[in-house]
Amino acid sequence: MEKNIINEIMRVKDVLPKKQRMLCDFIVLKYTEVGMMTVAELAEASGVGTTTVMRLMKLLHYENYSDFKHDVLDYSLKNKTTSYSNIKEGFKNIVNSSNTDILTKTCYEAIHTIENFITPKNVEEISKAVELMINSQNINVLGLRSSKAVALYFEYIVERFYPKVRQLSNESEFLFDKALRAKQEDVLVVFSIWPCTKRTIEIAGIFKERNVPIILITNTTLNPIARYADVVIDTNSVNSTLVNLPSMFIVESIANELGKVIVDEATENIKTLEKNLDTYDVFMWDAKA
Repeated sequence: MEKNIINEIMRVKDVLPKKQRMLCDFIVLKYTEVGMMTVAELAEASGVGTTTVMRLMKLLHYENYSDFKHDVLDYSLKNKTTSYSNIKEGFKNIVNSSNTDILTKTCYEAIHTIENFITPKNVEEISKAVELMINSQNINVLGLRSSKAVALYFEYIVERFYPKVRQLSNESEFLFDKALRAKQEDVLVVFSIWPCTKRTIEIAGIFKERNVPIILITNTTLNPIARYADVVIDTNSVNSTLVNLPSMFIVESIANELGKVIVDEATENIKTLEKNLDTYDVFMWDAKA
């Protein structure tokens, strides 16, 4: 039977010492935040010491804090957190905020969210993702429902200087057909934020069966595709109200890294594109025209 960490805490907390009860009460009330906290952050936020936190971990039969945090985050995601609940929470915070400067508030949250995914692991994974894309024949891109906008943005950013992108996100009728024709020489870039769309998981599974490398951009490593993806870039933003912004920053980072690695080819492709657009007089350069 799957462990319900919150129920377990509720079951034992009343017989615990005062400090541990305080900690338990905090976890039960703030479990959506606890899943993202370090030991020190949890201790400070709940008003107890780190020793108290670790004593509770031992009482709950956890060998380490990471396992506990994983279970709390898992519970949070399955019981409360969706992109829609985060949006609703964002609206509520705006209404209740004494600061009416929404632009400043949003920018501060964006900065905090970005800081969470600037990690050595993600830097390494972005480099691996670019290497896979360079060595591939075609870059298949998939993002459905709330992830579709980011997938389309990826195509727009990358395709203009590296025209090997195949957009799958618009293929609602023939998505399985496209997946079943994928080759080992291809790569799949899949955008999937929690809660994961079932069809996205199914299509990624087909690519895996066909031995196509998979690059996953997600907001939590609890994403089922993370178990078999070759590259996992985790924005660690599952509780952020800025649903797609973190993934778009990752897209920009991938595009910049790709452009740096293939700078000569990318530059030549951009020059050719500019020349063709100019030939067909696509843009209006004279503001008075």
